[in-house]
Formats: sequence, structure tokens, C-alpha cells
Amino acid sequence: NEAIISQILRPLFLKAEIGKMFYEGKLTRIKSEDTGKDRSGTLHDLIISVPNSLQKVKLSEVVDFIILPSPATIFKENGVKIYSLLASLDKKQIKSAEFMKEITPLLKRFEDNGISVTVKGEEKENKKVQEEMSRAAVIAIFLIFIALVWMFGKISLSLFVLSTIPLSVFGVLVGHIIMQMDLTMPGMLGIVGLAGVVVNDGIIMIDFIRKAENRQEFIKLATLRLRPILLTSITTVLGLSTLIFFAQGQAVILQPMAISLGFGITWATVLNLLFLPVLYASVKKI
Repeated sequence: NEAIISQILRPLFLKAEIGKMFYEGKLTRIKSEDTGKDRSGTLHDLIISVPNSLQKVKLSEVVDFIILPSPATIFKENGVKIYSLLASLDKKQIKSAEFMKEITPLLKRFEDNGISVTVKGEEKENKKVQEEMSRAAVIAIFLIFIALVWMFGKISLSLFVLSTIPLSVFGVLVGHIIMQMDLTMPGMLGIVGLAGVVVNDGIIMIDFIRKAENRQEFIKLATLRLRPILLTSITTVLGLSTLIFFAQGQAVILQPMAISLGFGITWATVLNLLFLPVLYASVKKI
């Protein structure tokens, strides 16, 4: 029967433990297995004894062999059997985001058939970093807002300055298009850093124009801030220009961050010189 055959095969093919002994002061487990167990004919031609008899038979005479495909190793994650597909992309031909966009319909068909699909590797890390960067950006803007309220003493003036932060992202996107580069994680880090830089010129502008009592005085005070704001922005962008246009070696890693800061500050300068005064004048009805 099956129990007898299983009992015969276990010590030959499954490294059965047949005893224990002490060797050099340590407990040693003794296991046995057939030396020819990995040869295809060993199992088929195995001679076994019939219980309670002197008769011997071949295993193939008393069992039927059914050959089925089976993985050499079974991998599990959290108790669930998994199959992994690994792939490396040629970054010159296709980016990971583009590749994921192309195979998403295929993965959806798998999920519709009851197969759970988990994407790891670069795509998983990208999503993780994006979530972390989003949280960092929210915290940074909140802290900047608290500092502005403490400085101006008015929420409205603080919101005027903060309004340039989301609009400055347009300059970042244009910069990446001009440089023909994708918006990567270093570029997103640059956007978070940009939020703390673009408000500087806005603070200078708002702090002056809020003193105006009429239209003529408003235009005069706004004009006086032209030179300081331009000098601040131009010197910053010039300092970043070598990293933006002439990055080499390991500096290439930081190039997307420099692009975000350089082009973002350039566009934010226009916003602080034109958009911010117009917005303030419109709301305050000057």
C-alpha cells in the first residue's frame, strides 16, 4: 500500500534521519540517502521487498509513474506562493515609467483573472519616493506659511507670497523640456528646495508694496524692488548654470536638481516682479 512504499522511499530520497550520536561533545544527527537518487532510472528500477515475504519486486511493477512539471524551488512571501519575473530595461530605449504604462493593460488582465500582481524594483521605489516627497513638500510649505504669518502678522500677505510656489513649477517643467530630461527623483527634490527659495523675492516685494497708499506710490515701491530681485536671481542662476549645462561625471546625478532650481527661480523672478504686484493690487483694489 501507499504507506509501505512511502516508508521504503523516504530514507532513500528524502534524507531520512536514522539515528543520533554524540561526536566531539556535540549532538550529531545521522541521515541517509541513496547515492544514485538523482539518476532518472534509480526510482524506476528500485528493488523493494514485499512485506511478510521473501519476494522482491521492482517499484515500477507495483506503482504507476505520472510525470508532472514542478518548480525546483517554491518561493513564498507572507505564506503566499509567488512567481517572480525579473527584467532590466535599456534606459536609452525606454524609461521605467513608459514601460509600466505599456504593460499596465496586461497586468490588469492578470488581476481580472484572480492573479494578484505586485510591482517592485525601480517602480516601487519611485512611488515610495514620490509619497515621501509629497509629504516633505506639504510640511515645507506649512512651515514657510507659519514663518510668513509670524513675519507679516497677516494671513492674506502670507498667502500672496505662497501663491508663487505652485506657479513656479511651470518653470521647472519647461526647463526639463528644454534640457530634454525626465523629471526624476533629484528633480523632485529640487522642487521641494525651490519652495523655500522663491518666497525670498516675494517677501522683499510684499514687504515694500504693502506700504503704498495709492497707485503712484505702489508703482514706485514695486519698481524699486526690480534691481535687488534681479541681482539675487541672476547670481543664483549663474551659480547653478555650470551644473545645469556642463555637468560631468558624478555631477550628472545632481543635474536634474539644478535644472529644477535654476529654471524654477528664473520663472519665479518673473512671477515676483509682475504677477505678485498685480495680484496684490487687484485684491487690495489699488
